[in-house]
Amino acid sequence: MPDRQEELFAEVYRDYFGLIAKTTYAFAADQSDRDDLFQDILISLWRALPQFNTEAKLSTYVYRVAQSCALNWKRSRRRYQQKLENYIQLRPDPTVSGSSDEQERLNWLYARIRELPPVDRTLILLSLDRLGYDEIAEITGLSEANVGVRLHRIKQHLITESEKIQHEL
Repeated sequence: MPDRQEELFAEVYRDYFGLIAKTTYAFAADQSDRDDLFQDILISLWRALPQFNTEAKLSTYVYRVAQSCALNWKRSRRRYQQKLENYIQLRPDPTVSGSSDEQERLNWLYARIRELPPVDRTLILLSLDRLGYDEIAEITGLSEANVGVRLHRIKQHLITESEKIQHEL
């Protein structure tokens, strides 16, 4: 069984590295917190893999473990809210290619996502990964209708925030 766990973990790391990284960006404001959260998610996945039912979809399992870990990490860091309020400017991420305008927009979007309540943060992140309402509902435990309504409200909120910036310019 340990060999199977190692194989499965290697597959998770290889195939879902991006998902884990996106989750950390959505839940943690600075690089050191993202690194800590990334490590916590990997540890949680390692511990959870022996309970994985091979008849289920691995992607759903990884999403659930990663999101659950991120939510628990968020709850355990009460000082996070104060850090977020004091956080003025995001550092450009050298791993993201593109123009400085694209980087600024991406940084702005992640900053707005971090301001959302944890469940909404999870929903928009899964939506940005192009998952359907049915898959998001399966991962989060919400109904498909609730997922749709909440995502619509989140997107409207982000659009409103974006329009505020446009009017200020």
